[in-house]
Amino acid sequence: MPDTDVLDRLERTAVRTDDDVVDLVVALLERPVRRQCWVLFLGADAVPIRLVIPIADLPYQPDEHVEDFGALVADLVEQVDAKEVVLAWERPTTTELSAVDWEWVDAMVCVFAEHRVHLRGQVVVHDGGASMVELDDDEVTGAAA
Repeated sequence: MPDTDVLDRLERTAVRTDDDVVDLVVALLERPVRRQCWVLFLGADAVPIRLVIPIADLPYQPDEHVEDFGALVADLVEQVDAKEVVLAWERPTTTELSAVDWEWVDAMVCVFAEHRVHLRGQVVVHDGGASMVELDDDEVTGAAA
């Protein structure tokens, strides 16, 4: 169960660094339970917006519905007046992203760019903890790391 004191503090604190992003995700998720993606929204002041969306029914691999996912997030960004989005990839029993996970990371970078959604970062939450997904030029093109 998330630590409500930490959540209360975080929802009033600007998310400025990668460590801040990871702290926010860890406070919300604590530990991975199932394979799913979480969408978090940050306002103009980089303070988290009280809207968090878990998405557990994404297909195993990105498919033609990635565009729909991007359009949905873009619409929500506009509705809640968010300036940035954070994606958290919940991955139990693993400490590294798989080749398919990297496909998702790459697909989200591309579809959010198409929809002009500013992706603040992507975080992987696994049994060993949580960390920012670091993108290199070769990783963004879909190569597994």
